[in-house]
Amino acid sequence: MKKKMLMKALSMVMVMGLLSGCGNAENGGNQDGGGDAVSTGEGTSADSGIADAKIALVLPGSIDDQSWNASNYVGAKAVEEEYGIKVDVVESCPVEDFDATFTEFGEKGYDLVLSAGSQFDEAIANVAPNYPETLYTAINGVISDTENMCPVYPKEYEGSYLAGIIAGYATENGQFATMGGADSASMNKCLDCYDAAALKTAEDRGIEGTKAQRAYINSWSDIALTKSTTDQMIDNGADTVHCYSNEGQSGAVQSCQDKGVKYVAFAGNKNEEADCVIASAYADFTKLYPWIVNALLVENTRGYTEVGLAEDVISVEMTDQCSEECKTAVEEAKKEIISGSIICEDFFSDKAK
Repeated sequence: MKKKMLMKALSMVMVMGLLSGCGNAENGGNQDGGGDAVSTGEGTSADSGIADAKIALVLPGSIDDQSWNASNYVGAKAVEEEYGIKVDVVESCPVEDFDATFTEFGEKGYDLVLSAGSQFDEAIANVAPNYPETLYTAINGVISDTENMCPVYPKEYEGSYLAGIIAGYATENGQFATMGGADSASMNKCLDCYDAAALKTAEDRGIEGTKAQRAYINSWSDIALTKSTTDQMIDNGADTVHCYSNEGQSGAVQSCQDKGVKYVAFAGNKNEEADCVIASAYADFTKLYPWIVNALLVENTRGYTEVGLAEDVISVEMTDQCSEECKTAVEEAKKEIISGSIICEDFFSDKAK
């Protein structure tokens, strides 16, 4: 018996020790396919469902990355502002510490543990069944094997389609460069929709010989590599560039600025970063995170959930470099996507499925 108790104690020490590899919880806290979302119909008031809730967010990178992690962090801040509660944030958590981090929050009785990225799916599947009273949510996740596994998939590709329309109006020669930080299904959904809208819009304007080059950087943060790749694609004829990455995206912006071509940003509002940036399309985490908290803790939604333009969590910000005709086309496309007249999923290639 003493041996068993000792082994259990040592196991807990190991779990706690692993957490030292993650960034400290900012507010003083420690550190593909799923079922359709359902609501239990037993929603509680905002006061009882949220005011006393213990919520955490686990990030794979730094909140200073100016893109994915920073956007998710801003989402956590939006929850704090809207509901008057604290969200404990763990940043730069290594993959090997995912399970231990989720375990600790379960042990401490957290109501909701959010995580930013599909890479957390497996760890949630390992840990969530052990803590049925804690909800685990991966943004861009898809696995929902138990009721407390509640992944949320923002339909960023709807924003990509709108970004493609902007590019189609911006181009002069119909030559597009699109880049992604990784060659994944989620990435290809976005890039497929962007290319489809850009090519169609340019062709509708009477531009012949339209073409979209595509490259995968295989890095979310390599600014130099992203810049050199963008340089090459521009040298090959592209006059309008689009890149979905984190810190690496700054390299694409630098290249466009240096070479005098137009850039349509994604995964954050970069309209003020350089004159070459004509518009930004992105999942608006200041809307997404409060939406998630309300859905899970007040409306008691469970299972896999997709959200997009219809839920007002996708934003497009256009500069004055976009024509009024372009802005009107984007607004019309928004309405058509929401109504179902435009079905973005129809543009998915096999790599996006």
